[in-house]
Amino acid sequence: MRAPLVTIPIQPAPRLKWPVEGLLLDACNTLYDATLWQRWLLQVLRRLGLHTTYRCFFHVWKKDYLDAVHRGDREFCEAFREFLQAVGLNRGQILEVTIACQSRRQRWEQETRLLPGVRTTLRRLAGAGAALAVFGDCEHRGEVLRRRLEMMGLDGVLTAVVSSRDIGKTKPDPCCYAAALAALNLRAGQVAYVGNDGDDLAAAARLGMQTIAFNSALGVEAQVHITRFADLADLVETPVRRSAVG
Repeated sequence: MRAPLVTIPIQPAPRLKWPVEGLLLDACNTLYDATLWQRWLLQVLRRLGLHTTYRCFFHVWKKDYLDAVHRGDREFCEAFREFLQAVGLNRGQILEVTIACQSRRQRWEQETRLLPGVRTTLRRLAGAGAALAVFGDCEHRGEVLRRRLEMMGLDGVLTAVVSSRDIGKTKPDPCCYAAALAALNLRAGQVAYVGNDGDDLAAAARLGMQTIAFNSALGVEAQVHITRFADLADLVETPVRRSAVG
């Protein structure tokens, strides 16, 4: 006697609740991997005797030091030296790590590439009529970030690029989202936010944007989660076209 067939229900494809006309995309770790230099730094500091985890280590670095750099309140080198001193390095070690860091960061900026699927997907969405904005917590102004993204392959694709340096605020401050929405000339309800940080996604949702999590850690809340950036095209393209027709 044959065993009965087991039917596995097919999960419906994730969808947005309503059509959107634009996307607001985080830059770091959504469009490109911003962790390469940080992971290298953690390896260096571990060899010097520091024992910690990646998540704990860079949470302190970002909140207590890097955010001020991204707002334009202090220079990177000054904040970095103070950070190294705070974690217990002596003057000689700080000098050694700082010199190596400068070289590594320059190399990273030259070699950074878009994550798989980003270029083709955003070109497809732009062709479907979606307005695309990028907001980056960044030590450079928006025009510099735009040039970097264009050199990576997003030339002629982005409607707007806004940096934290442009407005003196970092996410999840509501001013960051407001500046990007103004650059898109769209309301929050017309835009979906795409990012990986839980606090940033939550702030976007509070302002009325639909939220899409990509490349995020376990437990991050969002309306929709995608595992491949290319899935964004199927998620958003049809609503954009319907909106344009309507």
